[in-house]
Amino acid sequence: MKLRGRAVEAAAVLLLGVAFCFVMYWWQLRYEYAYHGLGLSLFMAIPFAGLAAMVAGGMSRIGTALGWLALAALTGYAYVAVAKDPSSVAAVGYLAPLFVGTIVLSIIFAVDSILRVRHRRSQRQG
Repeated sequence: MKLRGRAVEAAAVLLLGVAFCFVMYWWQLRYEYAYHGLGLSLFMAIPFAGLAAMVAGGMSRIGTALGWLALAALTGYAYVAVAKDPSSVAAVGYLAPLFVGTIVLSIIFAVDSILRVRHRRSQRQG
């Protein structure tokens, strides 16, 4: 039952992440330098897939929420920053959620894992 619940939570995280990326794609079309191509939304959802894998691995709900919000902020910033920038290298901004998001998620997952282990130990001792 616990594994099934984690799978459902992971699927929800991934689905919400993909939906967020498609909403941001639609929203950024109002800017002059917006990217036109739906494939970008799937690329931008890769960090959310990583978060879904962490959820399936046992990440807590608080850690999941923090990770999702961090990825949403990075993704939203990337969409808007690139859509407003006329520079030819502006598209590099789309890589920020992929690389910075990976680092942020790794830190959140590590702290979450440490806290879960400490909580289990304190329950066994008490």
